[in-house]
Amino acid sequence: MPADSRNPEISVSDLLLYINCPRRVYFVNRGFELFPEINASRLERMLLKELSLTYPEIVRECSLNADNLRKELETAFNQACEDLPLMFPREFACIEKETLEEGDARARAKIPEIAANLLKGLEEFGKDSMLAALTPVKTEPIISSERLNLKGSPSKLVYFENVTVPSIIKPGSCPIQGVWASDRIHATALALLLETESGKEVPFAFVEYVSFGLLRKVVIRSSDRREVLKICRRVEKIKAGFMPEKTEEKFCTECTFSEHCISESSLMSKFF
Repeated sequence: MPADSRNPEISVSDLLLYINCPRRVYFVNRGFELFPEINASRLERMLLKELSLTYPEIVRECSLNADNLRKELETAFNQACEDLPLMFPREFACIEKETLEEGDARARAKIPEIAANLLKGLEEFGKDSMLAALTPVKTEPIISSERLNLKGSPSKLVYFENVTVPSIIKPGSCPIQGVWASDRIHATALALLLETESGKEVPFAFVEYVSFGLLRKVVIRSSDRREVLKICRRVEKIKAGFMPEKTEEKFCTECTFSEHCISESSLMSKFF
């Protein structure tokens, strides 16, 4: 196939944008910034993600009671607060002091619940199993597949029950049971990528809801695979230039693309 006739390459992040709102794929593909600045909510999530990367070391080395676990998490959190500006200097250069303080306070307030849930998980599943599910064999590897015309990067790969599987870190809200539908799609897309790279079936994946210290196992179903393939084809069309219909979502008023979305819709209406 000639190079100029190939479908535009897509990423797993494009699929997640599509689930959120198809028009987000359209605007991001045209160079608009998805996150123009760091607010307190985003800072909270960034801090909790960095904290979660220390879970394996903390679980492995500290004596496992609630007080010790909480103290170790607080120490690791303080280190994350120092490290994050060094990791993202451009973003942090523009953050106001009030935003830093609010994001810090919101993330720090999660530590007691994280400690309690990690301890509960250790008691339920055992230290060895928890460590296997939390400990990366690779961190943020880039995986791509020409067959799927897809690329992506799991938060980490872990070796669990004699198979290497993807694990994704989610610092947002957590359902009472299982995982959110969008997280199931995310996990499935990464499992498909890993399968094409390794040639082996990936029967499950993990989702870490790090704001709560909860780890959820996701069984990869054929219906999930079908949905990922369907979304991939739709995203390819959008990246090739197709403008999706405008839909009204609950977050539209807070969307960074709302102004462009309205103007694009007004422009299109003149031609139909």
